[in-house]
Amino acid sequence: MLKDTVIRIFHKMDLEQVLQLFYETVHTINAKDYNVLQLQAWAPDQLDRESWLQSLEKNISYVADHNGMIVGFGDYNDDHYVDRLFTHKDYQGKRIASYILKKLEKEAVNLGHREIYTEASITAKPFFESKGFICIKEQKKQHNGQIFINYVMKKIALS
Repeated sequence: MLKDTVIRIFHKMDLEQVLQLFYETVHTINAKDYNVLQLQAWAPDQLDRESWLQSLEKNISYVADHNGMIVGFGDYNDDHYVDRLFTHKDYQGKRIASYILKKLEKEAVNLGHREIYTEASITAKPFFESKGFICIKEQKKQHNGQIFINYVMKKIALS
């Protein structure tokens, strides 16, 4: 991982950077797997800040902080579910998501969870497979009027 980068708990003051990271990453990194209408539905110009804040505060949420710049984030909830895991578009391939996922998996173990789930995008599926997740099923989901293909994935025997 990058020197001077720490994985820490999400704070309310991180919200603007997290939203910007999400928007820019979806519209650049995920653009190879989804069309423009899907990208706009997934990450619209105006994200619901209050909904995001409530969700990130309710879930176990971590950010990767590189000298005050958020370069990744991820969150996990009581349903054994990795909800979001994103790395800044300019910091791909630096193991940031790997470190965040490791923290989320430790939280799952602390909660007594022996398995965890996610719904991975086409783009993220290979990453999760490389971390020991198996694909349970491909699904089509509707979001903001667009149909998306994603994958329900599970990792078992956490320890």
